[in-house]
Amino acid sequence: MIAGSALFGVGAAASWGVGDFTSRFLGRSIGVPAALLGIMVVGSLIAGLYIVFSGEPVVWEVSGLWLLALNGLATMAATFMLFDALTRGPVSLGSPMVSSYPAFAVPMTVVFGARPEPVHWVAMVATLGGVWLVALAVYRIEGGDKPEYAPKVLRRAVLMAIGSAFLFAVALLAADEAIERYGLPLTLLSGRLVSVLVLAAIFLAMRRAPRYPVKSWPLVGLLAVADTLGYIFVYAGLAMENGEFAIVTSSAYSVVTILLARIILKEQVVPLQWLGVAIVIAGIGTLSATG
Repeated sequence: MIAGSALFGVGAAASWGVGDFTSRFLGRSIGVPAALLGIMVVGSLIAGLYIVFSGEPVVWEVSGLWLLALNGLATMAATFMLFDALTRGPVSLGSPMVSSYPAFAVPMTVVFGARPEPVHWVAMVATLGGVWLVALAVYRIEGGDKPEYAPKVLRRAVLMAIGSAFLFAVALLAADEAIERYGLPLTLLSGRLVSVLVLAAIFLAMRRAPRYPVKSWPLVGLLAVADTLGYIFVYAGLAMENGEFAIVTSSAYSVVTILLARIILKEQVVPLQWLGVAIVIAGIGTLSATG
């Protein structure tokens, strides 16, 4: 029976899985840039309200501003690439590949003085191996005339997913350092505010205005809430005994996304893909539990 911190991790997996799946429809409806700007604006409001009503003190000092900026920029770029991969290519390809970001984070920690154990390196290699297994399996699926299975689209989705995983690892390390100085709420809020400012500047430079038809509002709200809830669940789990279990169980969010894609979109998921997903989850779980 799943209980305690692990249960909160399951809640995060469900939230992020629903969020990833929703991003496909929102991205195709209004475009990835507009979708990203919309959820970052709503996410900023949610994070701001959390700061106001939680009563947690806000710590402010200028020496760590670069960490907040790096976290925001990396999060924005990683999320953009994630949405692009899920919008253009098969959901069952992009989601598990992006969820492998802990495998990139392990080598990066060496730069900051960490000394990973042999088990961490084995888990990292296994995770990346599972990612490539998922990619290989998707290439073997007969997609017929479906545009998301065109070779050119698949290549783009793979590159976007790998880039997203790498940048999420960068964002994770920057956020980890920023949280020590500024706390979780302000780090989360600043990351979204940086994204909003950069995206708004891009739209201004392009002399374009993002459009949000009324029918897109529920999807924007759902995706923003799912993303925020995922963080709330994980943070609540981390505060409990055996908090690392929350990280382990939350890493299974890609399974939720793939199940939704299989049930609702009728995407074909072959056994080789499930094997790759299982390896990815096992590798991430090992990194989380022993890290």
